[in-house]
Amino acid sequence: MTTELGRIMHDVADNAGMRVPSGLYARARRARRRRLTALAAVTTLLIAGAIALPGWRPSPPAPAEPGIDQLPTVLVSPPAGTAALSDAPLPRALALYVTADQFLPDENSPLTVVGSDDRYREYDRPEWTFASGWTNTILLSPDGRYVLMARWDSGDGTRSRLLDITTGDVRTLDAGAPLTWSPDGALAALVHYDGDGTSDDPVGGQVTVVSMPTGRKLWQVPLTPLPGVFRELRAALSPDGSMLALQQRDEVTAYHGDGTVAWRARVAGQLAGRAAWAPDGRRLLLSDAQGGLLPLDAASGATMPAMRGVEGVQRVGREMTPLVEVVGWRGDTALAIVGNQRLYELSDPPRVLLTAPDTVYELDVATARVGADPRVPGVADPGPPPPFRLPGWAVALAAVVVIALLSRRRPRHLVRDWLRGV
Repeated sequence: MTTELGRIMHDVADNAGMRVPSGLYARARRARRRRLTALAAVTTLLIAGAIALPGWRPSPPAPAEPGIDQLPTVLVSPPAGTAALSDAPLPRALALYVTADQFLPDENSPLTVVGSDDRYREYDRPEWTFASGWTNTILLSPDGRYVLMARWDSGDGTRSRLLDITTGDVRTLDAGAPLTWSPDGALAALVHYDGDGTSDDPVGGQVTVVSMPTGRKLWQVPLTPLPGVFRELRAALSPDGSMLALQQRDEVTAYHGDGTVAWRARVAGQLAGRAAWAPDGRRLLLSDAQGGLLPLDAASGATMPAMRGVEGVQRVGREMTPLVEVVGWRGDTALAIVGNQRLYELSDPPRVLLTAPDTVYELDVATARVGADPRVPGVADPGPPPPFRLPGWAVALAAVVVIALLSRRRPRHLVRDWLRGV
């Protein structure tokens, strides 16, 4: 019975009159190869597009709303894969630092920017350099919006780079290299040397007070020509911006806003940072080698009784900065960076507000709209991954979506039919 049924079915098939067209299977194989090639091409294009997307940038965040942020008690090294500031700007920076292993001559010197909610970003500045031997290479504005960095052109050209934290954009200020911000961030003092300020020949120059962030020149005072004038130069602006204190070696000169000299004094310390003027404008602080604060009468330059500093506090960090760098005030209490790795409240006794990693070579913090008590930080947030680090599943999903849109078949049959060559 079974044999007879099989014979009948063979007869039916032989007499059906159907013939396989010549080359059918070869054409099917070629169509299948074309589909696989197209699939590979689409996937490759998606990956290449993600990699070669230089213009991609998220919308910059809205400017920080008026309010109070808290500094973290501890800064950490930037996490692996930390986003570039240009790809993921911040509303403001609370802290900015560079580590010793990043601080290399003749190479870029990445900066680590720390924003609110423990958000970390990196910025690769094109060069590192000082405006003078007594200033940092990074100067964060008191509100954390801008960063000033020196720019040296050919010859004696000295300029400033102004980095906007909210966009990652940089513009150039032509009046000189940055010495200091005013305590409110509305002004900055920039220096221009009339020659090579590091040479042993006497060189002079000018310090120009400019409005920020425009860089518009307001008034100017001269530098006394000195050998190696670059090495020993510091400046501090008064709280109301009406006076500039300028130190060359062991002499401090106070200037009025019209460029006239208010007084000159020989001193035994160094101007104590961008907030060296007390908030009431009556005292100008110097820091000495033991960590003490030596006030001068801002009206005359006369010496006043010493203030509480950080005497006896173990110093960490690089040696070329003054022991006490005052960056802000809480009422009558100064806030100071000591050794570029600690932020202190100069109370009695001094209180550590913020600690940076041991490898930090330069540190600056925002002090405007910052609360008195720091907070315990959470997990460091490296920001969104850059476009060329899209995860594999995202690329695969995008490829499937594109193929589905180009196909008329139902998505659930797409992969099966594509590979079969249907």
